[in-house]
Amino acid sequence: MNDLHHWLATPAGQALAERETRLLSRRLAGLYAQHVLQIGDYGRGYCPAVFGSARLWVLESRVVGSADLSASPEVLPLCSGSVDVVILVHQLEFNARPHQVIREAARVLAPEGHLLVLGFNPYSLWGVRRYLTLGSGRPPWSGRYFSAHRIQDWMQLLGLTPRRYESLLPLPPLGRLNVLKPNTGALSYNAGLGQMWRWLGGVNLVMGQKRVSGRVSPAAPRRHRFELIPGGLAQAGSGARHSREGTAHESR
Repeated sequence: MNDLHHWLATPAGQALAERETRLLSRRLAGLYAQHVLQIGDYGRGYCPAVFGSARLWVLESRVVGSADLSASPEVLPLCSGSVDVVILVHQLEFNARPHQVIREAARVLAPEGHLLVLGFNPYSLWGVRRYLTLGSGRPPWSGRYFSAHRIQDWMQLLGLTPRRYESLLPLPPLGRLNVLKPNTGALSYNAGLGQMWRWLGGVNLVMGQKRVSGRVSPAAPRRHRFELIPGGLAQAGSGARHSREGTAHESR
């Protein structure tokens, strides 16, 4: 993941971070979320907005300046059912054990919580670019891209109910300029062009919900939310971030 962080610091990586965080902000606005865990740091201050009394923690496998927590995504130092929303930022493509990463994310989700997975789409021009540059060994082309349907299958095996996914950025960075062309922002599946968007989008946002049968009392789980396993966590930053409805990145 270190090389991916270097790429995210490039103009193309920053353009990707801006578009992804804007999409995440829109989705979080429609979800119940008091505690949000983002696994994977964009750097440069890019984060989705959280609303009301919600708090967001950013977790990374190494200590970086803007991360709040340092731990492996394969073994999260959090109690089961302690987080309302978990966001995986390109964790599956660049991890040797993607099944374990998504399994841990599902484990820490609270009942009725949501899992949001951002990943590069193999069936897109980004996937073609990856195929043509497979020998370069440099991110973002060095990862293993998983289709939205594959991720939805994994979610179902973990007891999550998949929701309709969305796509971003039909065009990859072009040539040696290493920048994304303008007007290649979010392409929602509901934007009016039907299934076409699913094949154009280079990045997919796949969502799943941990549904439970019967009614869950909100008071009981709230008393034990976001509990850390003693001795299993290294602090990397200043702690949770409060709601940020008026930040610059989300207002664009």
